[in-house]
Amino acid sequence: MGIIKIFGVLSLWASLVGPLVLADTASLRQKFSALKIDAVFPGDPNYEKFATAYNRRYSYRPAAIVFPNSTNAVANSVTVGVAEKLSLSARAGGHSYAAYGLGGRNGALVIDLRRIKQISVDSKSGEAVIGSGSRLGDMALDLNTHGRALPHGTCPYVGLGGHTAFGGYGFTSRQWGLTLDQLIGVEVVLANGSVTSASKTVHPDLFWALRGAGASYGIMTAMRFRTQTAPSKATNFKYDWNLSEADFANALIKFQTFCMSNLPAPLGLEANLGTSSSNDGKLQFSLTGAWYGPPEAFAAVVQPFLSQMPAPVEKSIKTTSWIGSLSGLAGSQALSTSGVDLTAEGDTFYAKSITTPQEAPMSNASILAFSKYLANYGVRSNTSWFIQVELYGGKNSAISAVPVDETSYAQRATLFTIQFYASSSDYAPPFPAAGFTFVDNMVDSIVNHNPPGWNYGAYANYVDGRLSPAQWKSLYYNKHYQRLTQIKGIYDPHNVFAYPQSITD
Repeated sequence: MGIIKIFGVLSLWASLVGPLVLADTASLRQKFSALKIDAVFPGDPNYEKFATAYNRRYSYRPAAIVFPNSTNAVANSVTVGVAEKLSLSARAGGHSYAAYGLGGRNGALVIDLRRIKQISVDSKSGEAVIGSGSRLGDMALDLNTHGRALPHGTCPYVGLGGHTAFGGYGFTSRQWGLTLDQLIGVEVVLANGSVTSASKTVHPDLFWALRGAGASYGIMTAMRFRTQTAPSKATNFKYDWNLSEADFANALIKFQTFCMSNLPAPLGLEANLGTSSSNDGKLQFSLTGAWYGPPEAFAAVVQPFLSQMPAPVEKSIKTTSWIGSLSGLAGSQALSTSGVDLTAEGDTFYAKSITTPQEAPMSNASILAFSKYLANYGVRSNTSWFIQVELYGGKNSAISAVPVDETSYAQRATLFTIQFYASSSDYAPPFPAAGFTFVDNMVDSIVNHNPPGWNYGAYANYVDGRLSPAQWKSLYYNKHYQRLTQIKGIYDPHNVFAYPQSITD
């Protein structure tokens, strides 16, 4: 579809639509019934089950939740939502930290993509077409039957759509890139209900925006990926230390230096930080990840870091198949969602993130301040918390090798993406008020002890719903935000695909 046609349909729609209004449940029920699209509405037996957010801090009330089973049904759902003057929200896996899959506010029409999960693989090119409602674990299992793989996260129940739209990091990302870096084309339903495609040659502006800020522009239904040959073997590893404040800070300084060395691309790793498992007032430092090179070469790769550390209190090194590795990294969750009640997942938490600039790593002063804060407040917090320091960059990283303007994802020149995550003590509501301050101060202890103007960012898949508009626009999108607003004005000028941090023109 050409841009002129898009403008024409949207202009007609704009002339008919005024401010968003409360949903007419009877009208919605009649329209979706006529279209034979399954839906649940407030008061229906299954409404609460499907309207419950993964993050129990949030309790939004959608006007309806619909379950289309094809791209045409998604398009019809969008058309109905626009006619009913509702904001629309696509939900792939429903794991948004701020419940943006539910619209991020009351009254949205939620278009749940769980039935859009087809997967096909071209045996010659290795390209795969995957429905955006596919879960990562199911997708990995299916691709593996063809000997193929994609870079993606370790949580198997996460939906592919949102994961790809804002990045998609996994331990293979240093050698393959982010999930969105493998995307070569999409089928997308636009705000006017039309279905179009986007790639580097067809609507390249839309394709650019979808790779980093996708939820603001349409609903991706079919995603075409360039896949990779699945590794024949992978080595999962984990080393744990319980450390005093000084030793913890020293470990983090050495870890950062290690990550800036000439690490080979097949090494994916992160430092997991938390309280000591022995409850002795110390902090836990865990080196964990996966190695996709020859198993016999692994020890030499990590030895430069291990040689500077005391003996770990625990360690695990296991070489297995590609799928065996993914299964091990998934922990207690099975890769397959077969027989799993995905609506039963949940947590009550607050999370933040920062991306640290590769050209200006964290100062020693900031690491010392951060370690002091954790040693004094982390061990006493009434939350269950962890921190993940994920290696995105360094030498040989495929993430940072992509030019920053190639996609709307703006965090290319990044060494670490750090996730700060705290749950209520029993993982159920309410979340303690002090927990917000605790997590905010973790971040501030790092940011405030680096030089003024330190060029840090944040990762939109670890979305922080408490950021101000000025903060999230800058931290997530940096200099790309202006171009994103221009593209929004073409494809969704009335912010039909709306949520609290959606791009607006």
